[in-house]
Parts: sequence; structure tokens; C-alpha cells
Amino acid sequence: MKKIGNLQSLQSKIIYCILIFSVILILPTPEVLSNDVKVAAVVTPRQIQLNEKAKLELSISGNTLIEDIGTPKFNFLPDFLVVPLQTKTTPRLVEDKVAVKMAWAYELIPQKIGEVVLSDVSFSYQGVPYVANPGKIIVGAADTYNHPSTGGIHKVEATISKKNPYVNEAIEYRFRYLYTTILPTKESTVTTLPKFQDFIIEELSDEKTGTVNLRGDTYHYQESLIRIYPQNTGKILIQSSRLDLPIKSNPKILTTESIPINVQPLPELGKPSDYSGAVGEYNITAQVDRTRLGVRKALTLTLIITGSGNFNTVNPPRLTSLNGFRVDPPNHVNNNTTNNAQYTYVVIPLKAGILKIPTINFSYFNPKKQTYQTTNTTPIPITVLPNPTDVEKINTDTYSWLLWLILIPLLTVLGYGGYLIYRSKLNPNNGNPSPDDAVISSGQVKEVLEELDSLKENTGSTSLVEEVPRLFNKFLCNIQGVPQRKLNITEILDVCQQLSIPTQIVDEIVDILKKCEHHRFAPVPLSGEERNTLVTRTTSVIKHIDESKST
Repeated sequence: MKKIGNLQSLQSKIIYCILIFSVILILPTPEVLSNDVKVAAVVTPRQIQLNEKAKLELSISGNTLIEDIGTPKFNFLPDFLVVPLQTKTTPRLVEDKVAVKMAWAYELIPQKIGEVVLSDVSFSYQGVPYVANPGKIIVGAADTYNHPSTGGIHKVEATISKKNPYVNEAIEYRFRYLYTTILPTKESTVTTLPKFQDFIIEELSDEKTGTVNLRGDTYHYQESLIRIYPQNTGKILIQSSRLDLPIKSNPKILTTESIPINVQPLPELGKPSDYSGAVGEYNITAQVDRTRLGVRKALTLTLIITGSGNFNTVNPPRLTSLNGFRVDPPNHVNNNTTNNAQYTYVVIPLKAGILKIPTINFSYFNPKKQTYQTTNTTPIPITVLPNPTDVEKINTDTYSWLLWLILIPLLTVLGYGGYLIYRSKLNPNNGNPSPDDAVISSGQVKEVLEELDSLKENTGSTSLVEEVPRLFNKFLCNIQGVPQRKLNITEILDVCQQLSIPTQIVDEIVDILKKCEHHRFAPVPLSGEERNTLVTRTTSVIKHIDESKST
């Protein structure tokens, strides 16, 4: 039994050795694997722009059946972002055996410019590591390209004349393509400018060419200039411009940086009542085709607005206050110019005499001075002759008019006498007239106006702002027929209400008195122009009240 047991043990050992030897024969050594397995890492193209992408292709293959392959490992940060594209397996027949080639594709997105040496890519096959190096890649700026064979520099740039414009203000967008040498191609470059969706666009001229010196290098340039007018307020981003370089087998795209601007709204402070939206710097002139004509005969008035700015915002002035004339709506004259707007009006005089086309104002916002301004025309005298038919009619009606000229004064006297009798019966015990019936004499009005006129030159600033309220009090007290005294604002408003003075005139009185009160304590005295304006306004109000009470 012992002998038999030894035999079985010996057999077991022999079988175990055979198995170990077989495994050793089956497993290839690292040297064999390295001879049979090949890895590769290829980058194309080797030179790109910051706005372009490169492609990384990795592969592992061999002359034996490739199995148990791990995913390649690498890290190109912070120079590149890597995006997987695809994985491909390709079977093939090698010495009557099936072999497999594995390939991976990635997209490399550059994060900075310069020459970058890529790190190794490691592969794994059945636990054995393999390494491949992709080499280096050159990343240029998005707006610059260095041609490898000619050594020429090609670049693009975009600038804006103002980054904080007002809405509808004219700003200039300038695009330039600069180069030190000509590309070795017969094809032309292609420029693509932004769409300017938030702007009105005005192309100023054809493409300009020239030379310029930058940092010691002489560049040729091609330039496009566009005038744009922002239509919306707030922050607007002007997109990049693009230039396609027709390089054989490797076209390049150069792009400019986007340009942010902040569009400001037009201020409300100081906006004239007749402002219609014009932005820029303008001047207005007026001319007529004749200065002598008959009643109800037409003349043509032409208003010419010239200057610099957005003429899309220029509207014709409204002519609603031409005394003695009828004015038809304006017609725009298209003269095919960008710095000129002309409007014609048909004007018809309605009465004979020496009439006048008055000063016509045009208000605009000046972005350079950041304020509203007004330009105006010079008045134009017009001689209007009566029609012959009107003269004949006057002659035939002479006697009837003479009769009326006699009757009207007589009727006026009788009517006024009856009014006095009625008033005395209605208020027999009241010696003073009521405010509604108050009448200031022409001598009193003349006295107040003469005092006002003397204030223009003979009174200091402090005295002026004290004298004007005093004369107002004197005038209103005279109207009421009461002794002169100082009235406060409330009392003045009550008097004005009793006298049925229009609200516009009452507001003017209150504003004048407030300005006087303000300037009494102001640190800066009134200028000569301010003094005259204050006196003129006061005189106008007193005359208006006097005329309204007289009628």
C-alpha cells in the first residue's frame, strides 16, 4: 500500500509540473508583447488658432488577437479641454488569425496661446503599460496668424469710437485686416462683419487701404468703416468680425474680440417742449421763393437743416403760429445727401400789408455737450399786396363803413352809460368797485410799466427782486381799488381767481414771485440778461391782465 501511495504522489507532481509549464508557454513575456503590440498618438493640425480645434487620434494594434484593452489615460489641462468624439474597432486577419485594432478620437479645445508640449498618453493591454507621446502643438491668438513658410503676420482688429453713447448717437465701427506679407494664393480674403441688429447702419465709404507701423513692423491694411446708431438703451454686445484666409489645404479664420457698449437714454432734464428726437449737431436756415405777392397767392418756404448726426431722427418743424398766413403740411425734399434735410411748405398770406415769417426754432440733443440746444432761422419780411377785387369792394362799401364808424362810438357810449346806471342801482352803498368789475386806469398801468422799464438799468440785483413783487402788489391793489399793501401768495391767488385770470398767467405770476424770493438770498447776483428777462416777463403779465380786463 505504501508503494502504491508513492506512485500516486509522483504522478500528481508530474501532472502539476506539466500544467505549470503549459501556462508558462501560453503567457507571452513583456518583450514579446512589446514586439507584437503597437500604440500611436497623432495630433492634427499642429498649428491652430485660439478659436479653432485640433483632433487627437489614439490607436493600439498588434499581430495577435488584442483583448482586454483599457481606455487610454492622459491629462492635457490646463492647456486644452478634451472632448471624446468616437471609438472604433477594426478586425483584421493576420497569419490566419483574427487581430483587432482599437482607435479613439478626441477634440482638443485650446485654452491659451503659445507652444504646448503635450504629455504622454498611456495604454494598457492585459495589464502591461504602453506609452505614446503626441508631440507639441502651436496655438496662436484668435486674431493673429503667422504663416510658417513666408513668416508673414496676419491679424485683424475692430474698434468703436465711443463705448458709452446716447441712444441714436452716431458712433463709428472700424474693422482692419493687417498683414506684413501677401498670402501665397490667388484667392481673396473674405470679411464678415457683425449684423448690428440693434442699430441703424450707414456705410460711409468703400474699403480703404494703406500702411501703418506697429511695434516696429510695417503692416499693410484693408479697412472697413461703418457708422451705426444704437436704437435701444442698456448694454449691447457688438459681435466679432471674421476674416477667412484662403490658405491651401489649411484655411484659417481670424476673429476680432466682441465689443460691449452701454447705451444711455436721453435726459429728461432740460428737454424743450418742441423737441422731436434729433440727436447730433444741427443748424437751420429758411428761404422763400418770393417776398412780394398778392393776398391768397402762394409762396414756397424751404427749411434746410444741416449738420452731423442721425438724420433719421430729424423731423420737420411744426409751423402753427405764423400770424396772417395759412401753412400747408410740409413735403420732404430727397436730395440724396446724408448731412442735409430739406422741407418745403406752401404758405398763403391771408391779408394785405407787411407781414413777417417769424423765427422758426429747431431743437436737438448735442451728445458732445450732453445738453439740449436750439437753432433758429432769421425772420423774413413779406410784402402782401391787396387783390384788385378787394379794392373795388372797399370803394363800394365806403359809405356803409362810414355809417358804422359813426354808430359804433355812439352805441358804445350809450351802452357804457347804461352799465354805470345799472351798477349804481345794484350796489348803491358800495363806493369801491368789486373785483369782477374793477377797471384800472390807463394812467395807472402806464405808471407801473414805466417803473418796471426803469428797473432794467437803474436797479441793483437785490433791489430788483424786491421792486418787482412791490409793483405786482401795487398793480393788483389798484385793480381792486384798495390801498396798496404787501400781498402774500395766497392772497394773490384769491385776487387772480376773482378776476378770472387764466391759469397760465397765474402760474407765471407765482413763478416770477418765487424766483424773486429765491434770488433775494442767492449767493450769486442776477446777470444783466436775467434782470432783463425778469422785467420782460413781469411787463408781459401786467399787460396781459390789463388787456383782458379792458375787453
